[in-house]
Amino acid sequence: MTWRAMPRRRSFPVALVLLAALACGREAPVGQRVVGVSKQINEYLYEIHAESVLVARDLTSIYPDAITRLPSVGYHRALSAEGIISMRPTLLLTDGNVGPDAVLAQVRKVGIPVEIMKPGATLDSAQLLMMRLGQRFHHERQADSVLAAWRQGLAAALADSLQWASGPKPRVLLMHFGQINNGYLAVKRGTPADQMLRWAGGVNAIDSTGGMMRLTPELIATLAPDVIIATDVGFDRVGSADAFAALPGVSLTPAAKAGRIHRVDEHDVMYFGPRTPASVRTLAAWLHSAPAPARDRVTASRP
Repeated sequence: MTWRAMPRRRSFPVALVLLAALACGREAPVGQRVVGVSKQINEYLYEIHAESVLVARDLTSIYPDAITRLPSVGYHRALSAEGIISMRPTLLLTDGNVGPDAVLAQVRKVGIPVEIMKPGATLDSAQLLMMRLGQRFHHERQADSVLAAWRQGLAAALADSLQWASGPKPRVLLMHFGQINNGYLAVKRGTPADQMLRWAGGVNAIDSTGGMMRLTPELIATLAPDVIIATDVGFDRVGSADAFAALPGVSLTPAAKAGRIHRVDEHDVMYFGPRTPASVRTLAAWLHSAPAPARDRVTASRP
């Protein structure tokens, strides 16, 4: 018997293969398959019990815990089109904070719709986003229920925070670790985190407004915050409160010397949501508590 070599198969671009799968009736998914690239949007979908539409998330969407069981398509500013397409989505849902820029064009090119819902940067726009998601995924009653509880809880938290209105306001530096720039950033005024600090009776140590600014050890020391609040990624990379207090620049601050460094999960303060009332109360407790005795200044605080 004569054996002949099998002809070599041609390799096709991944995007074309996946596009063919999407077009094939046998492979077409039943119902909606949403890749959600936004911490805020994804959390809201869980809050209104519409999470069943999600098939994948971005790397920073880690709340609630259940979402971490979904596959990740990567860091929201460093996505790949192939990773998104491989999930065979019927929709890519994002708040627009995605990159590189070519990714959305590639996703659209293979026929996947992209819907951009602007993030809720103010309290009103955050609540409007919740309503829009309820309408978009036919969970209007669930969204209305969540919004009612959110508003009631925030009204109570703000009423309690009035006790701090006339007293001393500690200067607070909220430090966030930028994974793209691989360095620490300060959250400026005019952001959701800044508003929560003010509701809690503090004042942002950064005078400028909008977004974030890069920090240097010299700037941290010059700002001289009474309290430092570090988001989880930046805090956890050094491992403990005493290690964070020893960082260049940080060690020279009143916050480090008084043991007033706290760890907060990023999703608790970087955008408004149903957990905002609890976050305001946690911040107020940190800002207005007495400095810890020297022997106790090694434990991180968590909400």
